[in-house]
Amino acid sequence: MSTQALEPHLLEGLRQSAREILETMVFMTPKAIDPMAEHDSTFRAPVIGLLGFTGTRSGTFVVRTDETLAKTVAAKMLMMEVADLGSFQETADAFGEVVNMLAGNFKNAWVASGNQMELSVPNVIHNGEVSVRSDQDGCMRTAIRVQLEQGSIDVGVHFESQ
Repeated sequence: MSTQALEPHLLEGLRQSAREILETMVFMTPKAIDPMAEHDSTFRAPVIGLLGFTGTRSGTFVVRTDETLAKTVAAKMLMMEVADLGSFQETADAFGEVVNMLAGNFKNAWVASGNQMELSVPNVIHNGEVSVRSDQDGCMRTAIRVQLEQGSIDVGVHFESQ
Protein backbone atom coordinates (compact mmCIF):
# COMPACT_ATOMS: atom_id res chain seq x y z
CA MET A 1 0.00 0.00 0.00
CA SER A 2 1.28 3.46 -0.81
CA THR A 3 -0.13 6.78 0.28
CA GLN A 4 1.04 10.17 -0.86
CA ALA A 5 1.44 13.50 0.92
CA LEU A 6 0.23 16.87 -0.28
CA GLU A 7 2.49 18.82 -2.60
CA PRO A 8 4.64 21.36 -0.70
CA HIS A 9 2.64 24.40 -1.84
CA LEU A 10 -0.62 22.76 -0.68
CA LEU A 11 0.94 21.84 2.65
CA GLU A 12 1.94 25.48 3.00
CA GLY A 13 -1.64 26.44 2.11
CA LEU A 14 -2.89 24.21 4.92
CA ARG A 15 -0.45 25.80 7.36
CA GLN A 16 -1.46 29.31 6.28
CA SER A 17 -5.14 28.40 6.59
CA ALA A 18 -4.66 27.21 10.15
CA ARG A 19 -2.71 30.32 11.12
CA GLU A 20 -5.17 32.72 9.51
CA ILE A 21 -8.31 31.11 10.96
CA LEU A 22 -6.90 30.74 14.45
CA GLU A 23 -5.51 34.27 14.56
CA THR A 24 -8.39 36.15 12.95
CA MET A 25 -11.47 34.13 13.91
CA VAL A 26 -10.46 32.47 17.18
CA PHE A 27 -8.02 35.13 18.42
CA MET A 28 -5.33 32.57 19.28
CA THR A 29 -1.78 32.85 17.94
CA PRO A 30 -0.07 29.55 17.11
CA LYS A 31 3.39 29.06 18.62
CA ALA A 32 4.25 26.59 15.83
CA ILE A 33 2.55 24.84 12.92
CA ASP A 34 4.50 21.77 11.88
CA PRO A 35 3.87 18.98 9.40
CA MET A 36 3.33 15.65 11.08
CA ALA A 37 3.19 12.11 9.82
CA GLU A 38 -0.35 10.83 9.40
CA HIS A 39 0.22 7.07 9.54
CA ASP A 40 -3.32 5.99 10.20
CA SER A 41 -6.82 6.54 8.92
CA THR A 42 -8.55 5.67 12.20
CA PHE A 43 -8.67 8.27 14.96
CA ARG A 44 -9.65 8.20 18.61
CA ALA A 45 -9.74 11.54 20.42
CA PRO A 46 -11.82 13.50 22.91
CA VAL A 47 -12.99 15.86 20.15
CA ILE A 48 -12.91 15.04 16.44
CA GLY A 49 -14.23 17.43 13.82
CA LEU A 50 -14.95 15.97 10.38
CA LEU A 51 -15.86 17.60 7.10
CA GLY A 52 -16.23 15.61 3.91
CA PHE A 53 -15.57 16.96 0.45
CA THR A 54 -15.93 15.98 -3.20
CA GLY A 55 -14.58 17.42 -6.43
CA THR A 56 -11.35 16.61 -8.21
CA ARG A 57 -10.78 14.19 -5.32
CA SER A 58 -13.07 13.14 -2.49
CA GLY A 59 -12.01 12.94 1.10
CA THR A 60 -12.31 14.21 4.64
CA PHE A 61 -10.84 16.95 6.82
CA VAL A 62 -10.09 15.53 10.27
CA VAL A 63 -9.42 18.00 13.11
CA ARG A 64 -8.59 16.60 16.56
CA THR A 65 -7.92 18.00 20.01
CA ASP A 66 -8.69 17.52 23.66
CA GLU A 67 -11.91 18.70 25.26
CA THR A 68 -10.32 21.53 27.25
CA LEU A 69 -8.77 23.10 24.16
CA ALA A 70 -11.97 22.59 22.14
CA LYS A 71 -13.86 24.52 24.83
CA THR A 72 -11.21 27.26 24.88
CA VAL A 73 -11.38 27.59 21.08
CA ALA A 74 -15.17 27.72 21.18
CA ALA A 75 -15.26 30.32 23.95
CA LYS A 76 -12.67 32.56 22.29
CA MET A 77 -14.47 32.38 18.95
CA LEU A 78 -17.77 33.25 20.63
CA MET A 79 -16.05 35.95 22.73
CA MET A 80 -17.13 34.26 25.94
CA GLU A 81 -15.48 32.76 28.98
CA VAL A 82 -15.14 28.97 29.01
CA ALA A 83 -17.24 28.86 32.19
CA ASP A 84 -20.10 30.57 30.34
CA LEU A 85 -20.42 27.81 27.73
CA GLY A 86 -23.49 25.67 28.23
CA SER A 87 -23.56 22.01 27.30
CA PHE A 88 -20.90 20.39 25.15
CA GLN A 89 -23.25 20.98 22.20
CA GLU A 90 -22.36 24.66 22.26
CA THR A 91 -18.67 23.73 22.14
CA ALA A 92 -19.33 21.25 19.33
CA ASP A 93 -21.21 23.84 17.26
CA ALA A 94 -18.40 26.38 17.56
CA PHE A 95 -15.67 23.78 16.98
CA GLY A 96 -17.55 22.55 13.90
CA GLU A 97 -17.54 26.10 12.57
CA VAL A 98 -13.76 26.26 13.07
CA VAL A 99 -13.44 23.01 11.09
CA ASN A 100 -15.64 24.54 8.38
CA MET A 101 -13.49 27.68 8.21
CA LEU A 102 -10.24 25.67 8.09
CA ALA A 103 -11.57 23.54 5.25
CA GLY A 104 -12.97 26.54 3.39
CA ASN A 105 -9.71 28.41 3.64
CA PHE A 106 -7.70 25.38 2.46
CA LYS A 107 -10.18 24.98 -0.42
CA ASN A 108 -8.88 28.29 -1.81
CA ALA A 109 -5.35 26.84 -2.15
CA TRP A 110 -6.72 23.60 -3.66
CA VAL A 111 -8.84 25.46 -6.23
CA ALA A 112 -5.95 27.84 -7.08
CA SER A 113 -4.03 24.72 -8.13
CA GLY A 114 -6.68 23.97 -10.77
CA ASN A 115 -8.82 21.60 -8.71
CA GLN A 116 -12.47 21.59 -7.68
CA MET A 117 -13.79 21.08 -4.16
CA GLU A 118 -17.31 21.04 -2.73
CA LEU A 119 -17.55 20.97 1.06
CA SER A 120 -20.16 19.20 3.18
CA VAL A 121 -21.40 20.18 6.63
CA PRO A 122 -19.03 19.63 9.57
CA ASN A 123 -19.69 16.99 12.19
CA VAL A 124 -18.13 16.90 15.67
CA ILE A 125 -17.69 13.66 17.61
CA HIS A 126 -17.22 13.73 21.38
CA ASN A 127 -15.05 10.97 22.90
CA GLY A 128 -15.25 8.73 19.89
CA GLU A 129 -13.44 6.90 17.16
CA VAL A 130 -13.72 7.43 13.44
CA SER A 131 -12.21 5.82 10.34
CA VAL A 132 -11.84 7.58 7.01
CA ARG A 133 -11.06 6.00 3.66
CA SER A 134 -7.42 6.96 3.19
CA ASP A 135 -5.66 3.66 3.69
CA GLN A 136 -5.79 2.25 0.16
CA ASP A 137 -3.32 2.53 -2.71
CA GLY A 138 -3.45 5.96 -4.31
CA CYS A 139 -4.75 7.75 -1.24
CA MET A 140 -3.20 11.00 -0.12
CA ARG A 141 -3.04 12.27 3.45
CA THR A 142 -1.21 15.04 5.20
CA ALA A 143 -1.49 16.60 8.62
CA ILE A 144 -0.17 19.50 10.62
CA ARG A 145 0.07 20.01 14.36
CA VAL A 146 -0.83 23.49 15.53
CA GLN A 147 0.85 24.26 18.85
CA LEU A 148 -1.00 26.81 20.94
CA GLU A 149 -0.21 28.04 24.42
CA GLN A 150 -3.08 25.87 25.72
CA GLY A 151 -2.25 22.65 23.80
CA SER A 152 -2.32 21.33 20.25
CA ILE A 153 -4.79 20.82 17.43
CA ASP A 154 -4.09 18.28 14.69
CA VAL A 155 -5.48 19.13 11.24
CA GLY A 156 -5.45 16.40 8.61
CA VAL A 157 -6.56 16.28 4.99
CA HIS A 158 -7.36 12.78 3.77
CA PHE A 159 -8.01 12.16 0.08
CA GLU A 160 -9.50 8.87 -1.07
CA SER A 161 -7.89 7.02 -3.96
CA GLN A 162 -8.84 8.29 -7.40
